[in-house]
Amino acid sequence: MYLHDNLQVCLYALESRYPNHIVDISPGIIESRGVSLTGWRAPEVVKMLARTAPQLLEAPAEMIIDYGACAIYLPDISATMPLCTIQCLGKVPPYMSPGENKSQQKDLFPHVP
Repeated sequence: MYLHDNLQVCLYALESRYPNHIVDISPGIIESRGVSLTGWRAPEVVKMLARTAPQLLEAPAEMIIDYGACAIYLPDISATMPLCTIQCLGKVPPYMSPGENKSQQKDLFPHVP
């Protein structure tokens, strides 16, 4: 899943598509002021940012959820360090390259009568 929109839309899309995923905020981008930056749900991040840094919710964001990375970036702030990493605790489909054996795919997705 790739999404280019503002941060608030990305966080709500994360909640809608993957409600069990956890967000860990990078300490180099947002000051914690003694609050833990790990273990947040997407709606909690929206509420926290609405109180502490509302301008970030409207900032352009890029959310990437694939087999190599699960993160949300704010390109205007940092293109190399993500605002947050996403802990994929829900289902993300397994990757199958186009050339892999069809029998392996049948084993992963058995037909349910």
